[in-house]
Amino acid sequence: MVQWTLIWAGIGALMAASGVLLGLVVFPRAVHEKIIENTELRQGTEQFKRFEALPQPLDFKVYIFNVTNPYEVMQGRRPKVVEVGPYVYFQYRQKDNIRFSRDRSKVHFTQQQIYVFDAESSYPLTDNDELTVLNMHMNSILQIIDNQAKETITNFRSDVNNTLEKIPVVRVIKRIIERTTPIQSILQIAEDETYDSLRLINVELNRIFGRPDTMFLRTTPKQFLFDGVPFCVNVIGIAKAICKEIEKRNTKTIRTMPDGSLRFSFFSHKNMTDDGTFTINTGIKDPARTQMIEQWNGRTTLDVWNNRSSGLTSVCNKIHGTDGSGYPPFRANVERMTIFSTDICRTVDIKMTGTSSYEGIPALRYEIDNNFVHDVGLEYGNECYCVNKIPKSIVKGNGCLYRGALDLSNCFDAPVVLTLPHMLGAAEEYTALIDGLAPDPDRHQIFVDVEPYTGTPLNGGKRVQFNMFLRRIDAIKLTDRLQPTLFPVIWIDEGIALNEDMVKLIDDSLMKVLSLLDIVQWVLIGVGLALAALMPIVYFVKRRCQKSVSPAVTATTSAASLSTAGNK
Repeated sequence: MVQWTLIWAGIGALMAASGVLLGLVVFPRAVHEKIIENTELRQGTEQFKRFEALPQPLDFKVYIFNVTNPYEVMQGRRPKVVEVGPYVYFQYRQKDNIRFSRDRSKVHFTQQQIYVFDAESSYPLTDNDELTVLNMHMNSILQIIDNQAKETITNFRSDVNNTLEKIPVVRVIKRIIERTTPIQSILQIAEDETYDSLRLINVELNRIFGRPDTMFLRTTPKQFLFDGVPFCVNVIGIAKAICKEIEKRNTKTIRTMPDGSLRFSFFSHKNMTDDGTFTINTGIKDPARTQMIEQWNGRTTLDVWNNRSSGLTSVCNKIHGTDGSGYPPFRANVERMTIFSTDICRTVDIKMTGTSSYEGIPALRYEIDNNFVHDVGLEYGNECYCVNKIPKSIVKGNGCLYRGALDLSNCFDAPVVLTLPHMLGAAEEYTALIDGLAPDPDRHQIFVDVEPYTGTPLNGGKRVQFNMFLRRIDAIKLTDRLQPTLFPVIWIDEGIALNEDMVKLIDDSLMKVLSLLDIVQWVLIGVGLALAALMPIVYFVKRRCQKSVSPAVTATTSAASLSTAGNK
């Protein structure tokens, strides 16, 4: 019996050692291999199916700044805005034209995006609500003309002549006028004199934009965001030539309609279209590169931001990171990650700020790096973001924007300025000029919660705001009394919060497995240590008992023997 206690002690020690071995070597290696198998992009796997089409739509929330005192602003008063939203849309993503490289280490694809208004989540708001917003397309066109007046007039000068020549009656009148006041000389003045050029355009504003009485627009979210705000409708003469020049710029937010008119909409270019051809790493050769972008539209760099004086590509133009829909596995010790966004034409750094959880799943919290839209300039090592495309606005002496603002002129082909929502973290030079802003880090910071084993985004929001400078423009009477202001237009919260099915999938396939393995490991260690510790104690107790019992038994036996002998 005593020997069995020692045997159980040995079994306990073996169990404890096995638990340690399993916990430190076997289980981690098995989990590591399984995670790699489930995260690399191989055709026919469940992971690849989820990669082809996101298993749930993203939440696309739009907040619009409604201007409550448009006529006062036109008189030089301080603007007042009120945030209205969210207007919620389902954003579906479907990958098309999928092609693998020969060694299967890379996959090429385009990604179509579809937006559907979610009336239930937006209630009581509707996409037919009437709002007053900055007239972005008119403001943009006027600023571009102001900045490039001579070039603009030169470009449409020939169009004016061609347009007039096509109208028989006008052609006859033109010949008569040329003998006294040549139209050629009028156009030459427009070309040489910026002020006169703008006066020429000033006259045509009513025809192009439908008799505006302010720099603001009464519209609906449906029209402003997707369907489009019409302008350049049934124009003739110089107005038509100007509209042709606008059309030639091929700005992504302006599209030409079948009747020749133009329409401005903020997101129509994103709806039911793709945002270029991506080449990403499948992770088959290197798990740490899973879903990392190798090329976009066949290139590894952009030509949006400034390059070095030597001609070498600057860090601002380099494409790297993921598109934000997934990350490589094993994030536990990764302090920083990068996301490339085609919407803002740049790569963004995010850094780990701590731990969090989502629906009971442990996660790592990543937030936007402070230099995203903060100080820009030579002294901050990111002067390549100072494209200096918005002159005559509120800028620093070196032409760069103040802290918290990023010039997206080259990205949008329009003088659009990016900030965080409600100008969170922006300089007082911008925030002090407008009423109605209420920056809140909890609501307006960019963040993502990532499951550390698989790199799966559990919850997050890409939150950015689009603004435009509103200012006086020489010779445009409508703008005579405007005070320069960085004017907020909309901010968006493009995010994901995994639905119940996806949470259950991660919980069943990963969290429960990890918990089970953890239980097995610690049960083996716990039971093993208990046996290894208790059995020797039992052994020694029993031996001591046996030793104390043995003399008593011997004495009793001797007494019995003597008694027997005496009787004899």
